[in-house]
Amino acid sequence: MIKAVIFDCFGVLTKDWWLEFCSSLPAGPVLDQAKELNHQYDAGQLNLKEFVEKLHEVTGKEARPIEGIFTKPEVVRNVQVFDYIKELKKKYKIGLISNIGTTWITDHFMSDEEQALFDSMVMSFEAGTTKPDPRIYKLAAKRLGVEPEECIFIDDQPGYVAAALGVGMKAVAYKGFDQMKSEVERLLK
Repeated sequence: MIKAVIFDCFGVLTKDWWLEFCSSLPAGPVLDQAKELNHQYDAGQLNLKEFVEKLHEVTGKEARPIEGIFTKPEVVRNVQVFDYIKELKKKYKIGLISNIGTTWITDHFMSDEEQALFDSMVMSFEAGTTKPDPRIYKLAAKRLGVEPEECIFIDDQPGYVAAALGVGMKAVAYKGFDQMKSEVERLLK
């Protein structure tokens, strides 16, 4: 029986500026190194200054625009998803797992009312690990007071969806609001 629904932030609740940045890089070693640096930043192993400097060295992209992705991104809410969360909140615990290196979600993105929709938010830099590490999914379930098997996890990244399935969660790959809602509703029956 499902007791909790856990959402990803970037690519589900808002746009994913990092993926847009990555799409501007050539496939191969540069992109791989950039992704590894982002993983280290999201896990709290690099601070923002270190991350931006190293990313500039690897990609050749100017540091200031890179830093802006992580400090002043455009606030774009997926209003349909937030409205759906309000519906789900009436019957289910609501969680969030986000690979992020700062408190941007709580400090700038979500209003107090939106934050109150979530019973638990697991930020990777605080957890010391990132998706797809199984520990972050288990931590999210634990903080919600449920077992992984009692959760539905929603993310736009197939690898993160697969990792959630690997710990026993039900999972939905987000491709759009209507598709996501339909799959979640099917799993809730």
